[in-house]
Amino acid sequence: MTPPILLPGILKEKDLTLALRRLKLKTSDIKSIHYADNATLIFLKKRVKNKPKKELIPSRKTEAEMLRVEAFVEEYRYLIAQERTAEIEAQIREIKTFSAHERELFGRAVLHLKGKYLGSEFYYHLVRFSRDKRIETEIANGDIVLVSQGNPLQSDLTGTVFEIRRHFITVAFENAPPRWALSKDIRIDLYINDITFKRMEENLLELLHARGRQKKVRNIILGLDAPEAAAPIPFTPKDNRLNFSQKEAVSKALGSKTLFLIHGPPGTGKTSTLIELILQSVARKQKVLATADSNTAVDNMLMRLAKHDCKIVRIGHPVRIAAELHKYSIHYLFEQHAAAKSLKEAWQEIKEMAQQRDLHAKPTAARSRGMNQERILSLVHKGKTQRGISKETLQSMALWIKANRKIEAKANDLRDQEAQIYRQIIEDADIVLATNSMAKSDMLADTWFDLAVIDEGSQQMIPSTLIPILKANRFVIAGDHKQLPPTVISNHPKLRETLFEALIEKHPNLSKMLQVQYRMHEKIMKFSNEHFYEGKLIADESVRGHTLADLGLHESQKFPEILALSSPLTFVDMHQTDAKEAQNERSTSYYNEAEAKLCVDLARELLQMGAKPEDIGIITPYAAQIKTIKQLLEHHELSVETKTVDGFQGQEKKVIIISFVRANEKGEIGFLKDARRLNVAVTRARRKLICIGDAKILRHDKLFAEFLGFMEDEGDFVLPS
Repeated sequence: MTPPILLPGILKEKDLTLALRRLKLKTSDIKSIHYADNATLIFLKKRVKNKPKKELIPSRKTEAEMLRVEAFVEEYRYLIAQERTAEIEAQIREIKTFSAHERELFGRAVLHLKGKYLGSEFYYHLVRFSRDKRIETEIANGDIVLVSQGNPLQSDLTGTVFEIRRHFITVAFENAPPRWALSKDIRIDLYINDITFKRMEENLLELLHARGRQKKVRNIILGLDAPEAAAPIPFTPKDNRLNFSQKEAVSKALGSKTLFLIHGPPGTGKTSTLIELILQSVARKQKVLATADSNTAVDNMLMRLAKHDCKIVRIGHPVRIAAELHKYSIHYLFEQHAAAKSLKEAWQEIKEMAQQRDLHAKPTAARSRGMNQERILSLVHKGKTQRGISKETLQSMALWIKANRKIEAKANDLRDQEAQIYRQIIEDADIVLATNSMAKSDMLADTWFDLAVIDEGSQQMIPSTLIPILKANRFVIAGDHKQLPPTVISNHPKLRETLFEALIEKHPNLSKMLQVQYRMHEKIMKFSNEHFYEGKLIADESVRGHTLADLGLHESQKFPEILALSSPLTFVDMHQTDAKEAQNERSTSYYNEAEAKLCVDLARELLQMGAKPEDIGIITPYAAQIKTIKQLLEHHELSVETKTVDGFQGQEKKVIIISFVRANEKGEIGFLKDARRLNVAVTRARRKLICIGDAKILRHDKLFAEFLGFMEDEGDFVLPS
């Protein structure tokens, strides 16, 4: 078998042909060609008799590395392209299929708004869209939205959500919005953020040709090299509330050479642990990049870090940053910089220069009869003219060109000065915070970090996690692979895999699970603890026995068994009722009217007992059930947060009501079988967990049978009254 040839550089087309010619080969001799590590690997056809020079034959290790890296990159480039297409198609399909009201019930649209222009901020134009009816939506700060006059498919006006409150949503636009956007009956729809996919692809291509430390980290991630062990480093905590497992996680993470993984089950203080790690790293003169997939998670870290004496800068679209944190935004810090004022004055001078320039004739294609600018200047310099163009017009165009060139030169100089200020702000910072995607922005292109700290590691696709990793000497990822994986529209299983889970399974010695949880009553915690966390979780004394009885609520008159204040666990068995699942004709999702009604009745009763709306959450695995419950809440004019299980991940409430929905003759429970979905659902409650479902149907699944057995042993197993 003819060995492969390794040539330096990425050789394609003419360069490839010339390189082959020097080796007395032709492109027709190539069986396959591969690119990685800024080199070209060529496999020749069997018929080729030319034996390559020894120095051109790669080692087996180099050959295997290049093929592995290229295969990984190409596979994920293809997958994220598929996901991008699927997201766009899903958005368009849903807009076409669902009524506007249905889209609003699912939280992906806001209707009947009136626009009001607020002026500009950070170079963006702000419009406040408001209405009298309260806004309840899944749309969040930083989301891209499509603004229309009722038909989103006929609009191309997109903006970024700046702020959401009860009765208004403020959107930022790059250009001044059209007049119609300031009228009545405006509709806002959640839309796709295309730039995230582009940045993931760019990063994959960088990973393909990584060098130095980047290459070392890449090869460890791909299993081509083994990481070094983490030697714990002692430290004095900044936060004296840290428990033993949090301290151990920080100590080992500080001593890691390449990577470390912090496994944070629900309520175990994962973010507090990350904050301590970041502060300890800064105290050791290390520059830290802190990221997560969502703006909310990044802002959560920023809010906690802001309490400490560190130089912090938040990178990103200013309107994607919570208003109270704007002073840490790089754009705000730029405006406060000593040199920024003179730059503003210089930009104002450019505006005045442009006004003077525009007193002359602009050399448009029609006016200049297709002549380029150099030709116009040459004719004027020689005192000549052009047929069909008057001498005055020609001279006026020449004056416009000269003025415009002065403007461009000055503007380029100002941009260079601005870029230098931005670079200086980033260089001076101890901690830079950004979403994974923004870590790939031009602003951080030349910045290298000692440590990348990545939150939400078990909820992000691998190409997303790789972005901050390639910007640092070493990285720490925090997450919980026992909860739900990334949401993937294209349904490709490979995109649901996470780097966090892959690495924690491959390198358990480079991980630490946090063990003390500060959210749930110990009985609420118990099932998940035994089934997902090997019984290692401990409920902190502050939450171990807390119930609704501690809050001074009245006892329930209507549902005394279900809403018993001192009981943290209740299962309501709907089997002997007429509760049946159903599907709408054009939907694959299920709903159960009887369960939906009971959820809303229980929420109403809790409010009567003295609970606050923000204390209660209703969750269910099915979107159709969300719609049914929200319609009932709307009818009763109630505002209680209602989401799918997936949508509630990362949140908590004092009371959680779960509707399992499924009730059929065949005993089918569909995607309820996903163990991680059940784990997320039952760990959202702090003081009381109420589960509603058909026990006989649910027992068809082994895990649910165990869960129901647990509820019978540890909680109240009741029939609806």
